[in-house]
Amino acid sequence: MPLDIPLKNFHEINGAKMVPFAGFNMPINYKTGIINEHKNVRNHSGIFDVSHMGQMLLEATDLHINNLEKYIPLKLKNLRNNRSNYTFLLNDNGGVVDDLIVSLIDINRKSFLYIVYNASRKNEDEKIFFKCAPNAEILHVKNCLFAIQGPESIEVLNNVIEIPVDMHFLDIDVLKYKNNSIIVSRSGYTGEDGFEISISTDQAEIFVKDLLENKNTMLCGLGSRDSLRLEAGLSLYGHELNENITPIEAGLSWALDKDRLNDTALNGNKILLNQLHNKPLNKKIGLISVNRSMLRDGMILFDRNKNNIGKITSGCFSPNLNKSIGIGYLNLNFDEEKEIFCEIRNKMELVKKTNLPFVKKNYKKNGSYNE
Repeated sequence: MPLDIPLKNFHEINGAKMVPFAGFNMPINYKTGIINEHKNVRNHSGIFDVSHMGQMLLEATDLHINNLEKYIPLKLKNLRNNRSNYTFLLNDNGGVVDDLIVSLIDINRKSFLYIVYNASRKNEDEKIFFKCAPNAEILHVKNCLFAIQGPESIEVLNNVIEIPVDMHFLDIDVLKYKNNSIIVSRSGYTGEDGFEISISTDQAEIFVKDLLENKNTMLCGLGSRDSLRLEAGLSLYGHELNENITPIEAGLSWALDKDRLNDTALNGNKILLNQLHNKPLNKKIGLISVNRSMLRDGMILFDRNKNNIGKITSGCFSPNLNKSIGIGYLNLNFDEEKEIFCEIRNKMELVKKTNLPFVKKNYKKNGSYNE
């Protein structure tokens, strides 16, 4: 049976349609619907309850860091305080066990790694974390996690807590809400400016109600979260990422510390080095439906002669483009100048290859908004 997130009753009272997802009952959408939620995040702001995700605190000791560097392709010793980093847990073949956000923060004058990871991968991830740091603390058993996203998110959040004026994309800090410590990062997975907040469960509902005092802010569910991340060209575990796909095959080599790839202690380092210097067999691409047919996860891509040349890993309707879009993998032996087709309802439908992202990202970096 799926578990209930702490604010389940609150969401149902506010009109949420709840569905099972990654072992939890989660809001898929509210009364106004996925498209309205999506547009509100792009134009104003929206709040996502992502308390199903894993949150872990590990003391940033040399021993713990040395152990973790077998799995994480970052120089963990060189992490900057109050900064977050997108990274991975890697298996022996360089495949992605999970994609993570790893941050270095101070709590009560001690330095900790704060790690946020996918709900569907909790068991696999926590085996690794506890192997590396037996005294690690699972934070999600006592803290909820919320994402407030959109161009007005800074204004909405600043009415509730004081955000440092110099906080930019992927900065993180321990701030105060009603005299209690909360963890706030300027991050999210929609392509918009936004924040993620880890807050104790007993304060969670009143915190969300405070944010909703802003009339341009609405509660949003997993449906719009998925369409927003897809427009932004962001990978999702279980779709663009899994244990048989490396970060390089997924087009995410920018998130690897290239010096670490020479470290034989890193899982899959030889495979990753080889892929870095010799193109992998498949390339991640963006796709747009030409005839407005819906692109869906799992659909096969073909050339004009009906040869299998790839697969769609994510697909949805894009409210911003008013078209069906998808992300997929294309075999590099295929001539990219040729036409690509997808089999939809037993018909070969033409699809157009495009660069990712579909919609320009709007992160705040160095005082300005850009990708």
